[in-house]
Amino acid sequence: MEEVSLPVESQGDRMEELILTFLTDLISLLAIYFIVNLSLNLELGYVGIPNFGLVLAVTGGAYTVGWLPIRLLMHIYAVDSGLSSDILKNNVLIVTQINHYLQSDPLTGILVFVLTLLVAMCVGGALGVLAAYPAIRLRSDYLAITLLALGEILSIIGRNYEPLVGGVIGIMVPDLWSWLGSIRFLLLPIILLGIAASTVLFLEILSRSPVYRTFRAVRDNEVAAASLGKDIVRVRTSALIIGSMMSGLAGALYASYSCYVGPNVYGRMEWTFLPWLMVIFGGLGNNKGVLLGTSVFIAFRKLIVFYKEAFAFLPFDVVWMEYLLLSLVLLIIVILRPHGLMKEKPGCTLPRDELIKIAQEFSSKN
Repeated sequence: MEEVSLPVESQGDRMEELILTFLTDLISLLAIYFIVNLSLNLELGYVGIPNFGLVLAVTGGAYTVGWLPIRLLMHIYAVDSGLSSDILKNNVLIVTQINHYLQSDPLTGILVFVLTLLVAMCVGGALGVLAAYPAIRLRSDYLAITLLALGEILSIIGRNYEPLVGGVIGIMVPDLWSWLGSIRFLLLPIILLGIAASTVLFLEILSRSPVYRTFRAVRDNEVAAASLGKDIVRVRTSALIIGSMMSGLAGALYASYSCYVGPNVYGRMEWTFLPWLMVIFGGLGNNKGVLLGTSVFIAFRKLIVFYKEAFAFLPFDVVWMEYLLLSLVLLIIVILRPHGLMKEKPGCTLPRDELIKIAQEFSSKN
């Protein structure tokens, strides 16, 4: 039998399409994990809360996307009552019909997207309060174990209560960006990156405020901070709520990007242990280090998946190579650079030039 080969131009177009898909997916994942990892850095790096229940708020944000938009848009577009009587059974037909309406109605898509993100952040914050109430007074070891156990709550509920997000099978959600048409996969990663940049800006502003100094005081020495009148429980609760709101935002963005929500997608490995790995790798308490560590890890993982055929010589499945190499890198970092790629630097509430000027004025008066 003669081999059939594709024309050179077709092969080139196919390669360009693969590279474009790789880059858009890489940028989108980077933006989402930037937000998740920065929330962990806020809790662990700023305040010292070992949040092993990070997946709880992420899942809460994702479940918001799986529950709210489809029901809201069914009401707005008056979807056939015969379909709406069983959302799970008619899920594909309902989502297809809603996407058809959204293609010519960008304003509704944007408004529902913004509303969903706000609700997801509120849900994440509420879950942060729920997690903080029984656990925040515990010491670090017991606090970590308690938060780890709490992180499994929504996963169990999602699997066993089908009306929430379809049970084990999951549920498709409307594509709120379907009105972008063919450029959806080019512009959406940029939008996600813009939201992640806003999160970075928020934390940078926070790191130059008195709140940041309070956070670090509680992290470094709770007894000394309490002796100065700081409410330790309130400070830690506030940090956990803010971090949970950021995690809820990230979960909602991931669900909106993939247009699917299922309990199996939001596991501890992807949304708790990997963020811990990236934050430790980049450097605790350092936003730039977290961004660097996240970029290296996500790019490394995507390259392994993209070029997995090149590792066919391995005597085991290439999927396991990812975990082996990531574990090896983590061990090397912990042994050789325990502070991560970028060590935490002292923060300044004012620009360095102004601090020097104030110091000079003070010394001249004395």
